[in-house]
Amino acid sequence: MKHLYLIHKSLLFLSFGLLFTLSSMAQTIKVKVTDSKSGEPLIGATIKLTRGKSTKVASANLTGSYSFEDVHPGPYKVSVDFVGYKPSQVFEGTLAINQTKLINVPLNDASIDMDETMITGHANKETDRSARGLEKNAPMIQNILSANTIQLLPDVTVANALQRVSGVTIQRSSSGEGRYAIIRGMDQRYNTTLVNGIKIPSPDNQYRFVPMDIFPSEMLERLEVIKALTPSMEGDAIGGVMNLAMKSAPDRFVFSANISGGLSTLFSSSRPFTNFNASPNRNSPAAVNGNDYAATYSDFNNRALSSQRNASSPFSSTAGLTIGDRFLDGKLGVIVSASYQNIYRGSDSKQLTPNAQPSAIPLPNSPQFSDSYDRKYSTQTQRFGIHNKIDYIIDDNNKLSLYNLYIHQNEFESRLSADTLGLGLNSTNLNKQITLSQRNTLTQQSIYNATLHGDHKLSDKLRFNWDGVYSIASRHMPDRTEFTYDANQSLDNNHNIIAEIDNNTHLTHHWEDNTDKDIAGYGNLIYNHTIAGRDVEFAIGGLYRHKNRNADYITYSLTGGKSTLFNDNFSAIPFAFNSAADGIGSNNPDLQNNYSVKEDDNAEYLQLKFNVIPKLQVLGGVRVENTNMSYATQSPLTVTQRSGKMLYTDVLPSLHLKYTLSDNQNLRASYFASISRPGFGELVPYKIAGQYYDEEGNPNLKHITADNADVRYEFFPGGSDQFLIGSFYKRIYNPIEYFVVRDGGPSSQVIKPQNDPGAATNYGFEALATKFFGEIGFSLNYTYTHSRITTSKLLYFNDPVLGLQQSFVDQTRPLQGQANNVGNASILYKSSDLGLDIQLAFVYTGERLAQVSPYYNLDFYQHAYNQLDFSFEKTLIKKLSFYGKINNITNAASKIYLKFPHASLDAKQQEFLAKQDISNQTLVQSDYYKTMFLGGFRYKF
Repeated sequence: MKHLYLIHKSLLFLSFGLLFTLSSMAQTIKVKVTDSKSGEPLIGATIKLTRGKSTKVASANLTGSYSFEDVHPGPYKVSVDFVGYKPSQVFEGTLAINQTKLINVPLNDASIDMDETMITGHANKETDRSARGLEKNAPMIQNILSANTIQLLPDVTVANALQRVSGVTIQRSSSGEGRYAIIRGMDQRYNTTLVNGIKIPSPDNQYRFVPMDIFPSEMLERLEVIKALTPSMEGDAIGGVMNLAMKSAPDRFVFSANISGGLSTLFSSSRPFTNFNASPNRNSPAAVNGNDYAATYSDFNNRALSSQRNASSPFSSTAGLTIGDRFLDGKLGVIVSASYQNIYRGSDSKQLTPNAQPSAIPLPNSPQFSDSYDRKYSTQTQRFGIHNKIDYIIDDNNKLSLYNLYIHQNEFESRLSADTLGLGLNSTNLNKQITLSQRNTLTQQSIYNATLHGDHKLSDKLRFNWDGVYSIASRHMPDRTEFTYDANQSLDNNHNIIAEIDNNTHLTHHWEDNTDKDIAGYGNLIYNHTIAGRDVEFAIGGLYRHKNRNADYITYSLTGGKSTLFNDNFSAIPFAFNSAADGIGSNNPDLQNNYSVKEDDNAEYLQLKFNVIPKLQVLGGVRVENTNMSYATQSPLTVTQRSGKMLYTDVLPSLHLKYTLSDNQNLRASYFASISRPGFGELVPYKIAGQYYDEEGNPNLKHITADNADVRYEFFPGGSDQFLIGSFYKRIYNPIEYFVVRDGGPSSQVIKPQNDPGAATNYGFEALATKFFGEIGFSLNYTYTHSRITTSKLLYFNDPVLGLQQSFVDQTRPLQGQANNVGNASILYKSSDLGLDIQLAFVYTGERLAQVSPYYNLDFYQHAYNQLDFSFEKTLIKKLSFYGKINNITNAASKIYLKFPHASLDAKQQEFLAKQDISNQTLVQSDYYKTMFLGGFRYKF
């Protein structure tokens, strides 16, 4: 990293040397286009330069400017147009030899002087054309989905829409819904989420990353995936940044509404949807009565276990509304947008769970399996989102805006599980040993953000903008209830159950509460100056953020006896604590997992942007990130790391070069240094029960640093068409990954985050092409990613003389979550005459490492996943349309394998997962989701 920093520093000084020694040796006409009232640059404005019969046309860049170089001396004409603004007058003049001419063009908003003139053209920020313009003029490498593209996609959440972006894959929940984004093979911990450029806190109880399925996609103006950081951006992203640019106040009245309904084909009379009472106990007995209170069975209710099974598929529904306008002669803009979704999904899952320690027979590191699960998930997800933005133009030099966002999600998940003990090896043909379990979970997540923003033009050369931010995220799991019992089933010759004796009845009630609150301030000072005939933009700024995070857990475990028969009547089971002391909150082992965190982050940056030569733009600088974090837990005094503090400072240089080959072609190169901080919950010495393994924290974790480099060629022929191809390289230091490690005997294991001691590398290339041939279009993107890290692993083998032996063996593998091959393909049909848009979309994610094992060659891999979706929208009458979305047409399944030949498995193990379809691997998990349908109406004024 030090060498790369020195290289960067040398390049920056060289750039400055070139800048200050260069003089204008040719004729140049530079045109700068701004809003006449706010002074903001008008990105994408059309600029025409006419000399005699020759005309050149260009688009204004991010500074609202464009320079025509090598213009012949003599008379000229310049005109500027921008949709939604009054046409400019024509500027005429004569250009002398070696002269640089600067023309400032302030445009007036066409909506300000309407009187009796009707304006039919308006700037539309939601189109593909607008997104292409932003990509072309941006100083950094990024990909953008416009609101129009998102509207047509088969996806209703931001998480699922992200999988359509070049180089992005998604990690799915138990119901098959996309939840987290993996950018360029980098796990979700390496990525950051912004709303309108402002970082938001996470509702997660352990991590910093934000679940992306919480955001309805229809609330966005565009979705940006930024893959190279500038100094003015926060430096804690190695994979990339997801910026959710929400709908902003329009320049005219807008109104849109939509409503839809649908269903999942997973559910039927033979596979009913299972739901449960939606009002479990909000607070635990300890929270209501204090930690010294001794709870009894009467303090709990089993409403959450009062499940109902629907014979038919439940009906999903969505609705959305957006309304906005400008008032007070265009000075005041207001927009409100709301979305509601009630979606029913699920999955059928089978899994083999291996022991913590493999065997040496028949092969080295032969996996041994302790449990086999057959699980049916039924999930109802309710999402509600509302946001509004108010902006006010005080005068030509000052503008204020206030943004508010509230997102809330309720997820009701019912899990019915059958666990065959010992894989049924102790069962006979007519008897089975099985543990039956029902777990019902309500997870409530919310995010609120309020941002007050100011833009001030202090002089012709000096601008200042600032943000005051208050955000809070929360996650509550009220009374997760799980009931289990062991059943010995007697079967007849047709394998029908004729008798069932159960025992070991258990009941648990579990509560979780987590909040994450941010108070932050941002400030940026931008100074523009001309040096040697070139515009130079100096920017300095920084931020300060104070964070408070609290996490609370508590679990009550009750027993119902060893031989109590369960007949769907909980009141008949004598549930009780083993002892009264077990019901006292202060004795609860979960209390030691409760923690609180305070973190103060501050950052400062210096950034410069200039053109070394007319076509080469340089943006570079340095950012300093300071992190001061402390935590405290309720662990016993004997735990040495029950509290702790972390202090570290990172210096993050970056350099971005953009060479304009022509008006619609760019060549880019960039370098930036970045970091990734550990999750809050990862650093505390917790231990909690997970779905398959218990999880432990690691107070010795270090934060991750990385060096990143990119190159990209861009071509924007016009409209929605584009062609992008580029490559990237990342060197990652102290990467954090989760390892399954032993915690006692062979069948006891935990998952624990750890820093890999060596540096990891991640490199690859991306290609994207979108082309329309009349009404038919094709969109393709492909990303190849190759990451490598070498770690030491255990190998158990059998020596003919010495017997069981173990040794450490180095193994080189990919980073967790990384897929070598990722791609999207879409066929689109757009007919304005028919009022019809159609899209057939295919997404492919190649094999990727799902879970790291401490044992050689026993990592868990998710096999290639492909999904085919279809969507359409048809105009029925003016402004009213009908649309449909179909997800997972081919019933794609998620499958996880061990790269170990399954021939050595017991036949009953192979039978459990139906079939082992790859000879040299062992299928250990399969999840099926089936097809989802939605159809509805949209009205857009």
